[in-house]
Amino acid sequence: MPAKFIYKQFFSCLIIPLMAVIAYQMWNYWTNHESDRYRFNSFAPLRNDSKVRWFVDGKDYMSAVADAIEAAHKEILITDWQMNPYIFMKRPDNGVDSLKWRLDKMLMRKATEDVKVYILLYWETTRALDLGSDHTISTLNKHPNIVVYRHPNFFNVLKNIGNITIRWSHHEKLIIIDRQIAFVGGIDLCYGRWDTSSHELMDDYPLHPCTEEHCEDMKAGNTYERYRRWLGKDYKNEFLSDGSKINWEKPSDDYEYINRSQIPRMPWHDVACAFTGDAVSDVVKHFRQRYYALNPSWCTSGLQDLPIELDVSDSKVLDTDDSLFTKVNIQVLRSVDNWSAGQPHEASIYNAYLNAIENAEKYIYLENQFFISSQPDVENQIQSALANRIHRAYKNGEDFHVMIVMPLKPEFGPEDWKSNRPLNGLKRLSYWNYATLFTGKHSLTYRLKELNPDISVNSYFSIYGLRTHGLLGKNMVTEIIYVHSKLMIVDDRVSIIGSANINDRSMLGGRDSEVAVIVEDVEMVDGKMKDKEWKVGKFSHSLRCRLLKEHLGLLNTENSVNSSKKVQDPLLQSFITEMSQQADTNTEIYEKVFGRRILPKNEVRNMDDLKKWMQEKGLVHNDEKLANEELKNIHGHIVTFPGLFLIDVLSSSIVDKAGVYYRTAE
Repeated sequence: MPAKFIYKQFFSCLIIPLMAVIAYQMWNYWTNHESDRYRFNSFAPLRNDSKVRWFVDGKDYMSAVADAIEAAHKEILITDWQMNPYIFMKRPDNGVDSLKWRLDKMLMRKATEDVKVYILLYWETTRALDLGSDHTISTLNKHPNIVVYRHPNFFNVLKNIGNITIRWSHHEKLIIIDRQIAFVGGIDLCYGRWDTSSHELMDDYPLHPCTEEHCEDMKAGNTYERYRRWLGKDYKNEFLSDGSKINWEKPSDDYEYINRSQIPRMPWHDVACAFTGDAVSDVVKHFRQRYYALNPSWCTSGLQDLPIELDVSDSKVLDTDDSLFTKVNIQVLRSVDNWSAGQPHEASIYNAYLNAIENAEKYIYLENQFFISSQPDVENQIQSALANRIHRAYKNGEDFHVMIVMPLKPEFGPEDWKSNRPLNGLKRLSYWNYATLFTGKHSLTYRLKELNPDISVNSYFSIYGLRTHGLLGKNMVTEIIYVHSKLMIVDDRVSIIGSANINDRSMLGGRDSEVAVIVEDVEMVDGKMKDKEWKVGKFSHSLRCRLLKEHLGLLNTENSVNSSKKVQDPLLQSFITEMSQQADTNTEIYEKVFGRRILPKNEVRNMDDLKKWMQEKGLVHNDEKLANEELKNIHGHIVTFPGLFLIDVLSSSIVDKAGVYYRTAE
């Protein structure tokens, strides 16, 4: 091969892309100066013309997203950590009965209508974590109007070498339709996220004939009252996964470890929101910045053009029920850096969290998948901010309370508590959560006692997990409800909703990319805090009440009027005590009925305790009738959080600094 030809190829495949990157970085520096930043050092200003709507759990959220996609007239923009195109966005109450609402079918249908679809996905390292992005690419990149890109690619990792980019991910979940409505929150468009407020464990109903690619007419007499809701790989339980390689090319087949008559699904609890107004242009700007920061692959001509302006005057997206939206002030926040978005470092989500905590007057409600903060080798100081605010309330004699709901344990495979490998992920992440909140001299509990030994921590701080149970065939089973929300509500007036976990990966800006919004209520209604008049925001107050009613089992109930009223006033000591007692009672019943199946458990402090507890079978093994009677006394999903579990084992000696990074971004 002639040397001149080789030189030209080298120049076109390496030098030109490199020069383009340098030019882009110079342009980026001059057009994104720090002086252009807004409150919380965000790239976006506070918008006062917006309307917002909240969603609790995947069913309502995905249904609303499906309606917006169906109404799209010009453009659909999506960013996701994981996206599986074979998920069903809508499922009738009796199951899945057609392919119309399957995501790939919807996007392909819109593409044939000349709607442009742009999708940005996290490009996972499949040896460590296979999210199925290869299958997503091969499924959706079949129409010229659908463009799917993954990141970080090899070129980006090479450009950021030394910045351990390979450890970080694109964790945001963002959908924008015709630049008129945006969806932000914790819910990926992927398997396992669709769920109802009742969080059913079982779904071994028959398949509807019309869920196959070639829908057959139903045969006379072959009808069922209920069909399957969670098809194929949508029925999952990471706690029981055997770790086998996933065949994404067969999405309609169950995972190899799944036997629906024996293994319950893992319920998924999450929160998201949709908003309209000028704030939508801010998330469009973020999408564009990420899109154009993608480096061209070797020897390619670059990206397709994403138009700066879009004529949506004839868009049908906003022909929705306006009564579901609330007028608010809203600001878009994010965690980004040069590696993730080609932008100057931004940690506005973290800054907003600290500001909201410091300025809280009465009450803070948090839901998060993780709580890793204010520790050696952990930089974010959210836990310290909470401790300082609680101490200030105690010192000033103020009524104040912080409530947290989070998963009972991290989302890993079969329980590995007995493993001799000290650095397994389950123990590692459990240690960081416990060390942040309960154990050791850097925990929230210790800090409060250190600030003032007389403080009653339980009066100012409470934390809960979620669990449920159900009949699987003839066997009663139980499973954790996995809390995946990334939410904070302050004083029933301010809410932060997005994709950011409480850990360094999400909060520091230079690691995982995240998107969130801070919502400030302007439509105020009469409310109470500790039985005193208190104006509450229509959006924030209604969201918190909806969440607590679900957790306490008060949705669609006629006989819980008094308890339901107490949800309205979260600062009442009687309500705080009642929640704690209900969680304790539920926990005691679960332990009595299911015995060793209930882990983690507060009273198991060391490996000897664990060995002894693993011998306890519970009533389900000894007295099924009595077990069913006991379970009738379970109310809601709320249970005690086991912060003292294995306290003698999960010490800092088993955790290295890398533990802060390890798979804490889902």
